[in-house]
Amino acid sequence: MIRVLIADDSVTVRKAVADHLRSAGMDVVGEAADGREAVTETRRLRPDVVLMDVVMPHLDGLSATRRIMVQTPTPIVILSAHASQQQIFRTYDALAAGALDVCAKPSTGSSGGREEWEAIARTVQAASQVLVARLMPSRILSKEGPRQTPALSANATSGCDTRIVVMGASTGGPSAIYKVLKGLPQDFPLPIVLALHCSGRLAGSLAGWLNGRCALNVVEATDGDRLPRTPGTVIVVPPSRNLRICGDRTVLHEADDRAGCVPSVDELFTSAADACGRATIGVLLTGMGEDGAQGLKRIRDRGGHTIAQDESSCVVFGMPAAAIKLGAAEQVVPLGQIAQRLILMADQLRMASESVRVEL
Repeated sequence: MIRVLIADDSVTVRKAVADHLRSAGMDVVGEAADGREAVTETRRLRPDVVLMDVVMPHLDGLSATRRIMVQTPTPIVILSAHASQQQIFRTYDALAAGALDVCAKPSTGSSGGREEWEAIARTVQAASQVLVARLMPSRILSKEGPRQTPALSANATSGCDTRIVVMGASTGGPSAIYKVLKGLPQDFPLPIVLALHCSGRLAGSLAGWLNGRCALNVVEATDGDRLPRTPGTVIVVPPSRNLRICGDRTVLHEADDRAGCVPSVDELFTSAADACGRATIGVLLTGMGEDGAQGLKRIRDRGGHTIAQDESSCVVFGMPAAAIKLGAAEQVVPLGQIAQRLILMADQLRMASESVRVEL
């Protein structure tokens, strides 16, 4: 039975959440009315999962998450009302600090919200499966020294003028994406297109959150736009949409939630491979499931270059593991080294492209 600690300053919310989790077969082992209690009770009770509100007195959910990750690493799911952009950004900060996922806080004053309650139960169930060792602060560090990036061939961009990086992630993704982008310079030469599985209300602010926390210019994708030529630009696939690369343009379309993961990493990767071929770099980060594995394989089969995050630095090794099993990963790289690999590969693609132009 999954043991859950609920941290929320509202007695009404705590009772409603506890009742629904118990009806889902879970054991609510404790409650906390503020962040300080959440830290203390996590250390005392050692729950399988902490459900954490963001806005609480004395110590908020972000600060409590940071302390728990240092003192008693435990899977944390943020329970947020997403009442303001500031609160959404603090939720993202909590995800970057080590929280695994976020769920919308259902209304406790109505009989509705069944889907939201079911989503909370599913998310807690998934979070309980994450190994505590993967939550340790040291998990993003590697004792392995940097390995040489394989040289790209002189014809690596032949037949395509558009060079591009496509990146996908799911569970644990906000933190991993933040760390990769934080390691890239303001003048990183290739456009980056990013797909992250995330709550719709939260995902709509992902671009704004990342834009304020790294040197790159991060914007949300719009339909029909050309891929930017300006260095240092990241394009985020918006919530509830899928994105294809068609030539040098982004094409958005509505996604059916029943069709699979949204936004689809596979669709982004596959379209980039078809449009840009050897000039594509694909990066698949932490996440549950298998989305992105087939797309990463398509990139490699078309002569592009592929990176999968390694097991030791993943919160959930599902998506990268599926890609590695398919033979889709040219390189398996610790999270802390991915940014440097991208810088080297982008420079090699530039030199390969210049070599082709000289030969012509």
